[in-house]
Amino acid sequence: DQSIYVKRSISETIETLFLAFALVVVVIFLFLRNLRATIIPGLAIPVSIIGAFGAMFILGYSVNTFTLLALILAIGLVVDDAIIVLENAYRHQEELGEDPTSAAMKGTSEIGFAVIATTISLVAVFAPLAFLTGTTGRLFNEFGVALAGSVVISGFVALTLTPMLCARILRVPKSHGRVYKALEAGLDWMATTYAATLGWAVHRRWVIIGGAFGSLVLAVVTFKALKSEFIPAEDRGFFMAATTGPQGATVQYTDTYQKQVEQVLAGIPEINSYFSVVGMGGDVSGGFVFVNMKDWRDRAKSTQEVIGGIMPGLFGIPGVMAFAFAPSPIGGFGSPVQFVVQHPDFDSLTAVMPAFLGRAMQINGLVNVQSNLKVNKPELTVRYDRDRAEDLGVSVSDVGSTLETMLGGRRVSTFTRDNKLYDVMVQMDPADRATPSDMSSLYVRGRGGELINLAAVTTVDEGVGPQRLFHFNRVPSFTITANLMPGFTLGEALDSLNAAAATMLPRGGSTALSGESREFAESGSALYVAFLLALLVVYMVLAAQFESLIHPFTVLMAVPLAVTGALVTLFITGSTLNLYSQIGMILLIGLASKNSILLVEYANQLRERGLGLVEATLEAGRVRLRPILMTAFATIFGALPIALGLSAGSESRQPLGYVIVGGMFVSTFLTLYLVPVVYVLFETLREKMGARRVASEPASAGIA
Repeated sequence: DQSIYVKRSISETIETLFLAFALVVVVIFLFLRNLRATIIPGLAIPVSIIGAFGAMFILGYSVNTFTLLALILAIGLVVDDAIIVLENAYRHQEELGEDPTSAAMKGTSEIGFAVIATTISLVAVFAPLAFLTGTTGRLFNEFGVALAGSVVISGFVALTLTPMLCARILRVPKSHGRVYKALEAGLDWMATTYAATLGWAVHRRWVIIGGAFGSLVLAVVTFKALKSEFIPAEDRGFFMAATTGPQGATVQYTDTYQKQVEQVLAGIPEINSYFSVVGMGGDVSGGFVFVNMKDWRDRAKSTQEVIGGIMPGLFGIPGVMAFAFAPSPIGGFGSPVQFVVQHPDFDSLTAVMPAFLGRAMQINGLVNVQSNLKVNKPELTVRYDRDRAEDLGVSVSDVGSTLETMLGGRRVSTFTRDNKLYDVMVQMDPADRATPSDMSSLYVRGRGGELINLAAVTTVDEGVGPQRLFHFNRVPSFTITANLMPGFTLGEALDSLNAAAATMLPRGGSTALSGESREFAESGSALYVAFLLALLVVYMVLAAQFESLIHPFTVLMAVPLAVTGALVTLFITGSTLNLYSQIGMILLIGLASKNSILLVEYANQLRERGLGLVEATLEAGRVRLRPILMTAFATIFGALPIALGLSAGSESRQPLGYVIVGGMFVSTFLTLYLVPVVYVLFETLREKMGARRVASEPASAGIA
C-alpha cells in the first residue's frame, strides 16, 4: 500500500516545516536577544507561507512533497529581507539615537534598494526552472513557483509590515542582562576582528584572489571525483526480488527456486510481509516477490541496506538468477539502466550483441543484465536459384505465393451462414507442414504449365533468428537493461557501457539511451544550461538595478565559492551529483549573491556620502557583518532539517540540503573577504581608466 509511504512522507515533512520554523526563530533570537525584535521577522514566516499557499491555490497546484520541500527552504529565506530591515532600523535606534518611527523610515529607505535587489535576483534564479521539460520539469515547476511566490511576498512584507512593526513595537532596552552583554561582547569582538582582517585583505588583494582561484581548482577536482545519478534511492518501505530461470523452465522448477528466495527473506527482521508470484506476465520461467518493510520507526536499517544484505544470499541460489531491487523514485518498475546499441546492418548488430552482452555482465555493480534482442527462434531460410528457375520458367512471385498459401494460409473468399460472415482459408493440413522436409511436396507451374517441384529451384537452410526486430529512431537496435547494486550509481554504469561500446562496436554503430537513463542524461544537460541561464538572468537584473556592468560581476563572485562549498560538502557526506543537488546549485546563485548585494550596495551609498574607496569598503563590511551572518545562518538552519533527512523517504532530498548548508556556510565567510577585495580592485581600475580618459580629452582638444 503505497499510500502509507505518501501519508507518512507528507506528515513528517510538515513536522520538518515546523522544526525549520523553530530553528530559524532561535537563530534570530540569539543574534538579537530581544523578544520584540524576534517577533517582527518571525511574523514574516507565516505571512509569506500562507501567501504562497494562496498562489498555489490560484495556479491549481497541490500540497505534495515538492511544494512542502519548497516551503521548508522558504522559511530560511523569507525572513532574510525582514531581518535586514529590522537590523538596520535597530541600528538607527541604538547607534544613531533616533526615535522608533524615524529609525524605521530611514532604516527602510536606506536598505530598500538592497531588499528589492536581493528579492528580484532570487526570484530570477527560478525563471529557467519554469522552462524545464520532461520529468525534471514536472518535478520542479511547482517547487520553483512555490518558493518564488513565498520570496516575492516576503519582499513585500519586508517593505511594508516590517517597518510598521519596527515603528510600533521595536524598542532598544536601556539596560541588558549578563547573557546579552556576553553575547554582544562576542559579536563586537567578531566585528572588530573582521574589520582588522578585512583591512589586511584589502591591502593584499592578490593573496585573496589567489585563494579564490585555488577554491575554483578545488571545485573542479571535487566535481570530477563525485559520482553522478538521476535521483538517489528512496526508502519507500517496499522492494522487490526477481528470479529468472532458464528458457523453457516449468512452473514447478521456478516455484522450487522461488521458495529458496522466500527462505532468504524470511530471516530478515526488518521485513514485515511478502507475497510471491510465479509466471508473472505469462513467462513461467521467472517470478517476483513483493516485500513490505516494517514501519520506519520500527527498524534500524533502510531498504537499501536490507537489499545490500540479502544480495549475497540471492546470488548463492543455483539454477536461477535472483536479485533484489527498489522501485524507481520517479515511479514504475523498469530497469534504471537502458543502453541502446544501433547499427544500420542487422547482421552486424546480431553479431556484436552476444559479445557486448557478455562485456556488460562483467561490469561490477550491474545485476540482471539482459538484452531484448533474443536470437533463439528457429527459422527456415528459403534460397531461390534464379538460373535454374529461369530455365524452368518459374518466377519468384509464384514461389513466394505458394509458400505463403500452403504454409501460412491465405484468405481466398468468404461465405455467410446464419447471418454470420466466415473467411475461406486455403492452407495445408498441419500434419503435412510439420517438418522442413514437407516442403518437398509442394509444386509450382513452370513454362508450358508443367508442375515443378519446389526442391528443384530452392534450397532450405535451418537456423535461428530473432524473436522480434527492434528499431530505435528507425535504426535497427537492441537494448541492454540492468539493475544497479547498492552503492553503484547510474552515471558509473553508463560510463562503463560507453567505454565498452567505444571499443566493441563495428564501424557505423552508435549508441543511445532510453527510459530512466535518458532522463538522467537529458536532465543533467538541461540543468547545466539552466544554471548558466540563471547566472545570465541574475547578472542582467543586477546590471539594471545597479546601472553598472561591473558591480553585478562583483556580486556574483560569491557564486563560485558557494559551488565549491557545496561540492566539498557532497564529497564529505558521500553524496552524489543528482537532480536534487543540481537544483540546489541553481538556488545558490540567488542565495550567495544576497550577501554580496548588501556589501556592494552599502559601499556605494557610503562613497556617495564622500567616504574614500577603502574606508567605505571597510565600513560597509563592519556594518553589514551582523545582518549577513543572521540571514546566512537563518538560511542554513532552515535547510538543516532537509540535510538531516528526518522524514520518510527523505534520503533522496538530502543532497539538496547538503548543497545549501555547505554552500552557504563556505560562501558566507569567504565572501566577506573576496567581494570587498574585488570591489576595491574593480573600482580602482575604473577610476584609473576614468582619469586617463579625462587626461586624454584636453590633449586631444589642444591638438585640434
